[in-house]
Amino acid sequence: MKKITFLLTFLYSFSCMECYAADAYNYTPYVGMDYTYNHTKAHGFSPKYSAGGLYIGSMYSPYFGTELFFNQSNRHKKNTQNTKIKTSYRSYGLDVLAYLPLGCAQKLSAIATAGIGEYVFNQKVLPQKHHNEHGFGYRFGGGIKFALSKNWQTRFITRYVKFNHVSGYNHSLEQTLSFEYHF
Repeated sequence: MKKITFLLTFLYSFSCMECYAADAYNYTPYVGMDYTYNHTKAHGFSPKYSAGGLYIGSMYSPYFGTELFFNQSNRHKKNTQNTKIKTSYRSYGLDVLAYLPLGCAQKLSAIATAGIGEYVFNQKVLPQKHHNEHGFGYRFGGGIKFALSKNWQTRFITRYVKFNHVSGYNHSLEQTLSFEYHF
C-alpha cells in the first residue's frame, strides 16, 4: 500500500507540470544532491548519522515548488557491556517548498518546507539479531537558498522530523547542505 501511495503521489506531481508550464513563469525542473547531518532521539540512545541524498524537484513559480527525495545514512555504532548496536536509516518521500525571494537581484531566498517520508531504520544487535523498523516521518523545516549562477544553486535547510509508528525512535533534527542544477 505504501508503494502504491508513493507511486501515485509521484505520478500526480509530474502531471501537474503541464498545468503550470503555460504560466508566465518558466517551469523549472532541477536535480540535486545533499549531505545531511541527522541527530535522532531514540529510546536508550541518541544516534547521530551522516547521510547522502538525491532529489528531483520542480519550481512552479518563484514562490512554490515540490520535490521527491531519497537519503541513505552511514552506520551509527554503540557499544555496551554485552552487546554492540549498529543502526542506519534510509528515507524517501515528498516535500513541498515555499520560497520568499529577498533583495533586488533575488539571488537569496528564504525557504519553508513541509513533507512526509518513509523512514526505514536498520538495527543490528550483535551477536544475535537483525531488525528493521519503518514508519512515516512528518518533516517541517526552514532555511536559505542562494543562486550561484543561472543554473547552479545551493541551500541550507534545518528540519524537524516527527516519527509515526516507528518503535524505539521518537524524532530527529536534520541539517542539510545541498547543491542543485536547474534546467
